[in-house]
Amino acid sequence: MTDIDAPGLRALLAGFLATRTNTGTREAYRRDLVHVATALGAESAIPDDDDIRTSFGVEDDPGARAAAQQLSRLGIEWWQRWRDELEGSTATRRRRVAAVRAFCRWWSLTLDCENPVSELRPPGGATRGAAPGREVVALAPAATRKMCEAANAPGPTGARDAAIVELLYGCGLRASEAVSLDLSALHVDDPDDPYLVVTGKRGRTRAVAVPTRAREVLRAYLTVGRPPLRAAATPRARDDSDAVFLSVRGRRLRREDVWRIVRAVAKRAGLIDDGGRVFPHALRHSCGTHLIQSGVDIRYVQAHLGHASPVTTEIYTHVTAAHLKSDFDRAHPRARATR
Repeated sequence: MTDIDAPGLRALLAGFLATRTNTGTREAYRRDLVHVATALGAESAIPDDDDIRTSFGVEDDPGARAAAQQLSRLGIEWWQRWRDELEGSTATRRRRVAAVRAFCRWWSLTLDCENPVSELRPPGGATRGAAPGREVVALAPAATRKMCEAANAPGPTGARDAAIVELLYGCGLRASEAVSLDLSALHVDDPDDPYLVVTGKRGRTRAVAVPTRAREVLRAYLTVGRPPLRAAATPRARDDSDAVFLSVRGRRLRREDVWRIVRAVAKRAGLIDDGGRVFPHALRHSCGTHLIQSGVDIRYVQAHLGHASPVTTEIYTHVTAAHLKSDFDRAHPRARATR
């Protein structure tokens, strides 16, 4: 804990969060920045929506400038200690450090102050089978089959949930990419070349091939599942008329809805009870891992998943290598003899 001007820090945080126009992104930053505010003994500094909405003129706010100067004076040792005391998985801790780095970089440029975390490195360590610093949770092929089978429930929402799970896995979509899909982005009428036009990170678009099973389930949802959901639309849902995935009130699904759907399907499949970690991005990781394991060229996998660099895609080669080693250790006579 250290002395910090809490109202000034609140104004500083509000100004930073106001620059994040996407609601989900803004909430993610707010959740992660709670941890540094707590370490500073300023839990009350976390701004609410009204603070963010009315935030302006941080450059002329003496309290915000005082808080920035106090943060600047914290030595790198303080930040390193804060980083090392963070709890959670490697990916979670890295995300929280990244949030602090983005926050400090913003106010240091805005207020022309020294950035105290320019040399703060993310926490080390790696998840088993992953490249250093990247956490990859990939399901086994049998587990993904269970997921897809469990998702196929009766009714419009059952058809919708089955299509979501099939696209997350078969097309390797992010949850945000799935919920942002519009009908105009679907090109699945040609059975020889079905594809989606997906808008990914930083507004980059890509064409994603749709596997046969995913195409069948998606077309079934569009035929028998989506029309009843659209028919139940309230007047507030008129702006969502082009959305592919709809709620029971005809609104475009949110990212949090996809999380809830995937968790519910995983529970029905018995994967949660077995201690498995299942969330939307695990299906995307499973897609990349299974493609690499099947011998698909890494450049194709990169394009399919929308990675800006093949280095990102290489995390799946590490997972594949770990699986091969595990199979070798389990099956090879000499490996068994050494245990």
